[in-house]
Amino acid sequence: AALRLRAPLPALAPRTTLRAGAVSLSDPPPEPVLVSSPTPGAEPVPVGEGDAVLCKDQASQAWWRATVRQTRGDQLLVHYMGCDDAWDEWFDASSPDICAVDAQEAARGAFQSEEAELELEGMGDEEILEAYRAQKWANNARWQLATFAQAQLGEWKGSCVAYEPSGPPGEVPKWVAGPSLPSAGAVAVERDGEVAWRDAPPDKAYDTSRTLTPASFDRQRGCACVGNGYSFTAGSGEQGEDAGADGALLFELGVREEGRRVRVKFVYAAAAEGDLSLERVLVAREAESGGGGGAEEDLPPGSGLYDPPPGDRTRYCSLYCDGGITLVFPASLGRDEPGFVSVDWTAGGMRYQLDRKFARLERRVGSLELTEVRREDAAVYPPGFKDSGQAGQD
Repeated sequence: AALRLRAPLPALAPRTTLRAGAVSLSDPPPEPVLVSSPTPGAEPVPVGEGDAVLCKDQASQAWWRATVRQTRGDQLLVHYMGCDDAWDEWFDASSPDICAVDAQEAARGAFQSEEAELELEGMGDEEILEAYRAQKWANNARWQLATFAQAQLGEWKGSCVAYEPSGPPGEVPKWVAGPSLPSAGAVAVERDGEVAWRDAPPDKAYDTSRTLTPASFDRQRGCACVGNGYSFTAGSGEQGEDAGADGALLFELGVREEGRRVRVKFVYAAAAEGDLSLERVLVAREAESGGGGGAEEDLPPGSGLYDPPPGDRTRYCSLYCDGGITLVFPASLGRDEPGFVSVDWTAGGMRYQLDRKFARLERRVGSLELTEVRREDAAVYPPGFKDSGQAGQD
């Protein structure tokens, strides 16, 4: 009933080593198969085993780099570069969803690339171990970038409401909603493998537009993706682990469900005695352009978190928003205190809870965890129902 995903995740396990089998010398090698040329209007191009191709994913409508693994008549088995073998797929050579890759593009590095072999000669044991760790983190960053692009691809439009604190200083504030204003965003995969993230919030001060590369999803940089959920960090200290000199720090958390999504920005500013104080929360509900999904459902406000993270929540607030949304966050927190920000959203037949957890309030991602549970099961099965002997999946 419930599925919990967590990022950063370990890189995918390497494929099973291929062992040489008996080969008949009388069997001719497979004939190349003709597929569409990367140049519009040109003649089809022959491709065979090991050649690079581009394949269109119907779910994301994006083109992904792949390698021909096997040919059979007028069909090709392709392996998506950087993905598990379970995603291998057969294509008809005449399909408009597959084409050859020109030589320049085939030589270009992209985030959907296979693992590069490590140069280990002359290294000691500790150096080899560190090199393998670095490679696994690099592969994981590429995987997160590809996952983010697949989940968030397209143009989005909707509305955004800003909430601001109200109440006497030193007390847990009440949150007052402002007017609903237009909001938009877009995600596109660029030719060189980078991902363009474009944000158009009502207030440009909270624009998180950026160009994403695998390096963006390094654990130190503040970006993470798991499933259909993601989180960014922004602040004047863009290249550092912490907020800038002015203390500004912004966390963005987003979740997609089919043709709609929710994005939430938590904006912290420096306060007295080194604390960070939440000065604004922005909640955007958006629909994919041309996707037919509604940005909002006719649902009452959220009812709390499905699986509240443990810990001291003395200075935390809960904000219940229309459309089945609950937010839980610290209204103020010492920079060296651990904590979390959470978004709980009921959409379609699912309920999602996205938690960004941190050991201290900074740019770096501690962990990003996504819990998914079917809407009808959320009221029946508690988060720890496995402990009570009932069957389930975490």
